[in-house]
Amino acid sequence: MSFSRLSSVAIAAVFLGSAALADSTPPANPPAMGPGHGMMRGMLSDEERTMLFADMFKATAGMTDDQKHAYRQEQRSRFMSMSDSDRSKFKADLDSRWNALPADQKTAMMAKMKELMQARRAGAATQ
Repeated sequence: MSFSRLSSVAIAAVFLGSAALADSTPPANPPAMGPGHGMMRGMLSDEERTMLFADMFKATAGMTDDQKHAYRQEQRSRFMSMSDSDRSKFKADLDSRWNALPADQKTAMMAKMKELMQARRAGAATQ
């Protein structure tokens, strides 16, 4: 799979994976949210989230929308049920894989993610 396709897919997965990514600043009085809503905000860095969603996109290639949704829910549950030490190991793995990427690949992935997030914010503002 080419890098540009992987980047596009990773960014698309970001938007499918979590509604909390739509806004980088939390509202002054956040509404009551159900369990797991926006669970990765604050737990993972932008780089870690990018790697996680790239992994999730690869894993869900060829799945139906319902299968993708179920997979994402399963991954969220797995992450939330991890002990602090397991979560630290998981994050360290994401960090090491991110750090192993070439600088141009990191820049492209982050730029694509930022672009898609801005497009999503613009779309949400018009609704």
